[in-house]
Amino acid sequence: MAIGLYAQAVGAGGGFLISPLLLLRHDNAEPAEVTMAALLIVAVSSGISTVLSLRQRRADLPVGLVLLAAATPAALLGALGTSQLPREAFASIFAALLVVLGGYLIARPKAPSGEPGRSGWRRDFTDGEGRRWLYRIPLARGIASSFVVAFVAALVGLGGGLIYTPLNTHVLRMPHALAVPATHVVITGLAAVVVLFHAGSGTAGDPLEDVLPLGMGVIVAVRFGNGLQRRLGASLLTRL
Repeated sequence: MAIGLYAQAVGAGGGFLISPLLLLRHDNAEPAEVTMAALLIVAVSSGISTVLSLRQRRADLPVGLVLLAAATPAALLGALGTSQLPREAFASIFAALLVVLGGYLIARPKAPSGEPGRSGWRRDFTDGEGRRWLYRIPLARGIASSFVVAFVAALVGLGGGLIYTPLNTHVLRMPHALAVPATHVVITGLAAVVVLFHAGSGTAGDPLEDVLPLGMGVIVAVRFGNGLQRRLGASLLTRL
């Protein structure tokens, strides 16, 4: 429940917390087994968040789908790479990635302020509360960034939300209120692709035993994440 609450609030699927937990609980599990179990939970939790965002008209769906299209082939390459990694290398890469991301997000928890860019894909989106959002997406940069992030995320068993939300706000200059729903669209599809790849490869293992209780806790808490974000603010949550 704690993972689901926090992950939803910062625009992530929870894989960055679930994968280390599974590594600690299952000493002999292979990286592909950990990744499959973690991303199965991420696919469900982010899928619920995506459905809620679409129902409340908070997700600029075309942007999310374009980023997902770029992410899909990279996710397959990352999943293939996971099956080749020794457990020690997998854990080391995961740890190094979290240290780098943590340092960056502590230093720059908020997106740069200023007017939207003058060039790029022009977006004119009105959300369910009647707020109108005008911004531009640097499309080539977004596609290239989404490909790279998806490869890294699939390789180490992240849904990618921990990277995608800062990418959407800091690089693509999306408003944070729209960046989080777009992130959930991408990581739902990314996680589903990786899970199907590993399932087709015959991956199973002990970590799958944790999917039901972890998934239940995440699903129960995920609907309260938006309230936590409004109460504490995106900047403080990102630093945490």
